[in-house]
Amino acid sequence: MIGEVALGILLTIAAIQDLKTREIDPRIFIASAAPAAMLIYLNWGSPLYLFSLAIGAALALSMRLLGAGYADSIALALISAAPPVLFLPTPFVVVIAGSLLLPLTMLWLYLKNRKRPCQMSALEKITHVCVSRQEFLKNPLKYIVGEVKDMEKYNPTAIKTEKEWIKARYGLPYLAYLAVGYWAYITIRTLS
Repeated sequence: MIGEVALGILLTIAAIQDLKTREIDPRIFIASAAPAAMLIYLNWGSPLYLFSLAIGAALALSMRLLGAGYADSIALALISAAPPVLFLPTPFVVVIAGSLLLPLTMLWLYLKNRKRPCQMSALEKITHVCVSRQEFLKNPLKYIVGEVKDMEKYNPTAIKTEKEWIKARYGLPYLAYLAVGYWAYITIRTLS
C-alpha cells in the first residue's frame, strides 16, 4: 500500500502542475518510477496483474499515438503498475472513476463562457473557452487555438491574433482526471 500511496502523491503533484501550467517537471515521473518498480516487483507473478499491466501499457501507447501529451501517457503507464481491484484492470478503474469529473468540467466551462463575448455553438460552450488575449498570452499552453492533432507539436507562440477575445479549446488537464481516478482506485482497493 505504501507504493500505491507514494505513486498517488506524485501523480497529484504532477496533476497540480498540469492544471497550473500544462507542463510537468520530468523529475516527478522519474521519482514515480521507484514506487512503480516496487509494485511491479511485488505483483509480478499474478496473471491478472500482468494482464492489467499490459492493458495499461497498450492504452498509454494508444493515447500517445492518437496525439495525447507524453505526460498523460506516462502517467497512465505508471498507474498500470498498481495491482488490479478484484478482477478489474487498474487502468479501467482509474479512467472510469476519473471520467466522472468530465460533467463538472463541462459545467464549469459553460458557466465561464456564458458572459463572455465569443460566438459559440451550444457544444462549443461546454468544450471550448472564450479567453481574453491577455489571459491567452499569460499561459498559452492552457488553451488550444486551431486544429491540433498532436499536443507535443502544438506551438502557441506561432499564433498571432489581434482579437481581444479568442475562442479556444480548453486544454483538458487529463492528468488531473487520472489523479482523481487513481485516488478513487485506492479508496476502492482499501474498502475491498
